[in-house]
Formats: sequence, structure tokens, C-alpha cells
Amino acid sequence: MNSAAAILQAVREGDVSAVKRLLSDDPHLARVADDLLKTPLHWAAERDHQEAAKMLLEAGADVEATTSWGATPLDWAATMGSSKVADLLLGRGAQGMNLVTAASLGKLDLVRKFLDSGAPLGSLAARTLPTGPNDHWPADSARMKGDVISDSFYGACRNGHTAVAAALLGRGADVNAKGVFGGTALHWAAINGHKDTVAFLVAHGADLTIRDSKFDSTPDGWAAEGQHEEIRELLR
Repeated sequence: MNSAAAILQAVREGDVSAVKRLLSDDPHLARVADDLLKTPLHWAAERDHQEAAKMLLEAGADVEATTSWGATPLDWAATMGSSKVADLLLGRGAQGMNLVTAASLGKLDLVRKFLDSGAPLGSLAARTLPTGPNDHWPADSARMKGDVISDSFYGACRNGHTAVAAALLGRGADVNAKGVFGGTALHWAAINGHKDTVAFLVAHGADLTIRDSKFDSTPDGWAAEGQHEEIRELLR
């Protein structure tokens, strides 16, 4: 295995000792990237490996590097709900905080601040907007429709931030808002094991029968995929 592959694997696995050794031998490894242009810092963000992220930043990792689909490490941390690395990146000057990012990270006070600011919703949208419908973002997803409130709602539910979801629902979010793969907020909360969020969505009338556009499965099917039997009971 070459050094670039080794640093990417070490960060993915959270092997801090290996990350430290590899960076000590060659600090430039902090800026390598895989076929999708995901850097070690993106992988640290995906897995919320805070210590590895610190080492990478100290070695000169690019906090604004973008993947092939345009996501920075902060964008990716928000998508994956990796709050520890997100806060570290923000502390190191990462740019791009917006309503979708704040909601996905569960930052309720910041979400309320954005909502009350009077700023155009377009300015509060996710930065990584697709140019057209694709396998990840179907035409009826909130992001493709330009529904920033509902896109933020989906992000909050995906990562289990029920209080944020409630605030956004009160501001007009669609309870059946769709995100990646055409999965609704309920699909994503179910597969990620967020029982309280699932209960909240069910109580507020989320449609239990909607099928996603990628796997043609209901929220119950996604809960089964995530092996969350208690959530399946809620959905029944």
C-alpha cells in the first residue's frame, strides 16, 4: 500500500498512531485525495475522528478542499452529523455556515438566528447544489426544488436533531421533505436509528408509505436495513 492510500485508510479507521506516524514522515499526506477527491480531512469529518482531524490540520490540511461533488470538510461533517469535527473546523476558520449546515449539526440557536435574520432563503441554502436531478438528488427533493426550509428539515431529521426539526416545521417545512436518494426525513431518521425523531415525524403526520427513488423502499425498509427493530415497531 502506498503512503497516500495508507493515510486515507488510517483516518477512515481512526488509527491515530498510524496517522501520526505517516504525517511525521510526510506532512504533505494531509493533502492527498482519493478518486472522489475526498481528502483525509473529509474522511475524518465523515467518521467524526476529531484527533485525526487535529493532526491533519496541524500538518497543513486544506480546510476548504472540495470533493468531486463540491463538498468541503465542513459540508461533509454537517451531512454526516459529525459535530466534533465540525466544531473543530469552524474553530480553524472553515467558511460556509448556512441554515442547512446549522440544522444538520443541530445548532438550534443558530438556526433560529438565520430564520429571524430576514436574509433571502437562497443565501441560506447548501453550497453544494446539483445542476440538475441525478441519482442522488431526484427532481422532487427539497434541494432540487429550492425549498431551503425543507432541505434544512431533512438534514436535521437525518441526524436526529428533533428540536431543530420542530422549529423548522413551525416555519413551514414539509414533513415529507426528500433528501438524498429521494429518501424522506423519515427514511433517514429511521436508518440512522434516531427513535425520538422518528416518533416526532410519525406524530406530525409523516407518510409511512413513501418509497425512495434509489432502492424503492419505505421508511420501514430503511429501518430494517439499519437493524433498528424498535423503530420498525413505531412505524408499524
